[in-house]
Amino acid sequence: MAKVINSELDDLSNYYGQYNFDTNYDEETGEYTVTDKEGRSHSELVTAYTEQMNRLNAVASVYQRLDRIITGENITVSVVADKEMDTNAINNGRDITFNALMIEALDDDTILSLHGLNYHELAHILFSPRMGSNLGIYIKQNKLGKAVMVLEEARAEQLLIARFPSTRIFLEASAYQYLLDQDQSEWANRVHVIIGRSYIPLEFRQYTVDKAVDKYGQEVVAELVDIINKYRNLVFPEDFDTAKDLLQRMAKIVGYDEEPTPDGGYDIDEDTNCHNGTPTKGRPAGGKEQKTLQGTQQGKTQEKAEPNTNKGDEAGTGENSDSMQEDSKSEDSDRSASIAEALNKRMEEIKSDKIVERELKDTRKAVLDNDEIKESIRNSTSYYDQEPDTDSISTARKFGQELERLVRNNDPAWNQRVSSGRLNIQRTMTPDVNAISEMFDQWGIGNEATDIEAVILMDKSGSMGGQMREVSQGAWIIKRGIETINGSVSVFSFNDDTEKIYDSSEMAKPRQFKYSNYGGGTNPLKGLIESDRILTASKKSIKLCFVITDGEWNRAGESDGIIKMMNDKGFITCVVFLGGANEYRDLLAQSVGGIREATIALKKLRHGAKIFHAVTNTKDLLKVATEVVKSTLKEKVR
Repeated sequence: MAKVINSELDDLSNYYGQYNFDTNYDEETGEYTVTDKEGRSHSELVTAYTEQMNRLNAVASVYQRLDRIITGENITVSVVADKEMDTNAINNGRDITFNALMIEALDDDTILSLHGLNYHELAHILFSPRMGSNLGIYIKQNKLGKAVMVLEEARAEQLLIARFPSTRIFLEASAYQYLLDQDQSEWANRVHVIIGRSYIPLEFRQYTVDKAVDKYGQEVVAELVDIINKYRNLVFPEDFDTAKDLLQRMAKIVGYDEEPTPDGGYDIDEDTNCHNGTPTKGRPAGGKEQKTLQGTQQGKTQEKAEPNTNKGDEAGTGENSDSMQEDSKSEDSDRSASIAEALNKRMEEIKSDKIVERELKDTRKAVLDNDEIKESIRNSTSYYDQEPDTDSISTARKFGQELERLVRNNDPAWNQRVSSGRLNIQRTMTPDVNAISEMFDQWGIGNEATDIEAVILMDKSGSMGGQMREVSQGAWIIKRGIETINGSVSVFSFNDDTEKIYDSSEMAKPRQFKYSNYGGGTNPLKGLIESDRILTASKKSIKLCFVITDGEWNRAGESDGIIKMMNDKGFITCVVFLGGANEYRDLLAQSVGGIREATIALKKLRHGAKIFHAVTNTKDLLKVATEVVKSTLKEKVR
């Protein structure tokens, strides 16, 4: 088993690196398990990798559509996990590739930064000189790759912003995130990334210049700043000769290709955010267009950050030098804190910008609507409309009422203790006559932050047999109940494959549920992956996953791993066990009595879910709702 696992992990080594695996015998389950040094199983690694790549591909598809609209070219945007790729993204003049190894969780900060990174690569596609041009050939022959990598950054972006002003705020956010991801002590090696970007406030650019002067000296930094500020205003091919001179000057500071940084030079080896080389494909904008775009910058005030020629003159000597140095350190510390605070404040301002909010919302929706998995999940055709029994209709209503407590207890839009509205039964039990005017709760303006996002997986394997009506009806009860309080619910069925029964946009009918046929094996893996994707992409605060099943699953280790990940994200997972309450009680009693086999059996049935409840009739589902409420409120308290 260990050999197979390690062989399979070779395919993931680019993403996770090389891990040392241990094979252990689990006395509780009676099985051998293989885990990495961080305690993750092979199935968890595979699932996490697949999940992340699917999301990144969804984001890449957004950028691909956008870039094609902007350029009119057939640009492709893709994601790879390549340990040989030492930068966040590269392009070849027509195609953009993101490096999954340098992208962590897809939160709003990361998506915002990726927007800027995409526009940055697009700037190179639109404006950077190609390898086959006169300048490109000169760069290759004279080993000026490192030099052009530094200089094309600001020039290409300046032209892009002149052509598409709306890209500015995303480029700005990406630059800030890049700085915030670094320790301030490393900013001395980032001055070439910041200095030419005039859209960055002067105080931030000046701070990086001062840090660089402290490390490399005034002369080197002054030359670096002068070259970058001159190069970013060039027009190609008209200014190719000027570019060659500036590239040679830059190479004397950062070094020529395949050569170390010159003594006393400026080190860019640690940087991973620069454009990688000269593009080989496509064609940049012509000189006439570039000249027009550069012309839009003329007349604008572009304050330049310059090395302070007086820096260090007041260092002092003699008996006062120590106190002066202490004062200088204190001032530097205060300035560092002030810069960090200003950066974070500006990032918050950017995230509250209406354009940015819309872009983030559209991107999150793209992740939610990603077809990578959806295309492999068929819409179910093997179901029939049936009418629920009276008990089920009543239970669905009560299920929603029970979950309504989550909203009422967490949403400030509920005005409690008022004279009209929804009767609060518990409060009517008070003997206080004066409390009659406080017997009702009234709903005000809804608070989206307390909405529910839920996914239901219903087992339709061959073992379900005569229980299929109960399974289908149970799924309808949960969906119908949650929808009565405006929650969103998706429903999938699984056997050997997974099928979609209800999309979240399709409401359950008041007196009709979808009865699904049964047969085949029991493999919920695909459905769980899709469930996790839906819940992760949702911005709703209460996220629930129900699995209605009768027992053990195929590929249980991988499926249980996904449930664990959902638990770790704060989702409420619930296994509704249809094996029978009596069977469950017997196993529980034996387990309490110390019978090891019963403990193992219970663990397999639970599959690591936060809530496990055995049901024998529809009314038992109300107990499930109660457990969900208790568990969710417990999470809120934490």
